[in-house]
Amino acid sequence: MIEFTLKTEKVTYLSMSGKILSDEDIQPMLIALDAIRNWNIVFDLTELTHTNSSGIAFMVKILTRARINGGDLVILNPNTGLSKLFEITKMHEVFSIYNSKENAINHFN
Repeated sequence: MIEFTLKTEKVTYLSMSGKILSDEDIQPMLIALDAIRNWNIVFDLTELTHTNSSGIAFMVKILTRARINGGDLVILNPNTGLSKLFEITKMHEVFSIYNSKENAINHFN
């Protein structure tokens, strides 16, 4: 099960914890993200311990929505396992990945 916190300020900031293993895990986040108007998004993965193809597909889907709406999505603090997954799937070439919240937010300046 995944827990998340969504905050919208200068950017929309989504902090995730737990595991994304199925579409069922991401459904509450999709509903929350449908209501946002600021499509400059930071996904904070600091507390996300594991994901699979469902999580990667979710992130790509939101990145696509963000870009269609004139924004972007960046990844913050993926752990070693997630970083390796991003490399294996070549997603590190698709997403901008940052290790500090300040740098992630500055991406949108």
